[in-house]
Amino acid sequence: MGTVVTAVGNEGFRIVTPTARIFVDAFYNVVPGVAEEPALRARQVSEADLILVTHSHWDHFNARSVSEAATRAGAKVVGPQSVIQAVQDSLKPEALVEMEPPLAKGRGLAASVTATLPTATVTAFRTFHSKDHNSYLVETPGFRFFHDGDNEETQRVDAAALGRLDALFIGPWRGSGWVEFIEKLAPPRWFLMHLTGDELDQHEAGRFLPDLCDRVPDGLVVLRPGQSFTL
Repeated sequence: MGTVVTAVGNEGFRIVTPTARIFVDAFYNVVPGVAEEPALRARQVSEADLILVTHSHWDHFNARSVSEAATRAGAKVVGPQSVIQAVQDSLKPEALVEMEPPLAKGRGLAASVTATLPTATVTAFRTFHSKDHNSYLVETPGFRFFHDGDNEETQRVDAAALGRLDALFIGPWRGSGWVEFIEKLAPPRWFLMHLTGDELDQHEAGRFLPDLCDRVPDGLVVLRPGQSFTL
C-alpha cells in the first residue's frame, strides 16, 4: 500500500500513509485571491490521527473547523501556542499537542522541538514568517515528509537535520531560496503549494514557473484542490 496525498486547497493536504492519517493546514478560511474554496470540509472528516497547523493566519487556520474535525475523528491537534489556545476550550487536553520552538538567535538556523506521538514523530521548526510559524518534519513507519508552511527563509533550515525525505511540501516564495532548498534535499517528489486558481491556470499553460525561476528541480507535483497523488 502506498501513501496518498490529496490537496485540500492553499497549503492544505491530507496525507494517508499505511499507518497514519494526517492533515496539514487543511481547515482554513476562504480568502479571495489568496485561499480559495477547500475541497474538503470538517464535516466530511471521519478518519484522522493528526491535524497539524503551521500558524494562526486565516488562510491556514479556522479554529472552529479544526475543532470539529478533531472531535469527529478523535484526532490530536498539533500547533504553536496561538493555535492550541484558540481550540483548547473545544477539545480535551489529551487531544492537544503544543509545539513552541524558540526563536532563532540573530541569523541562526531555525530551532526545533520534537514530539513522539502514537502514529508519528513530529519535529516542529520555528521558521520565518509570523512569530508563531512552524514548519513540520513528520516521520511515520516507511514515510517521512517536510511541510515548510509559509517559511520565507529556507536557507535557515538545517537540511542535514531533515535527512532523507519521501516528500517535500513547499511554497514558491520569492527570495526564500526554495529552488536551492529542493536541490539540497533532493526528495523524490516535491509538492508546490500556496497557488491561487489563476496561478494553477498559469502553471498548466506553462507560464507560472518560467516567470518565477530559472530552473525546476526533478520530482515536481502540482495538484488542484481535490486531486490526489499516490507515492
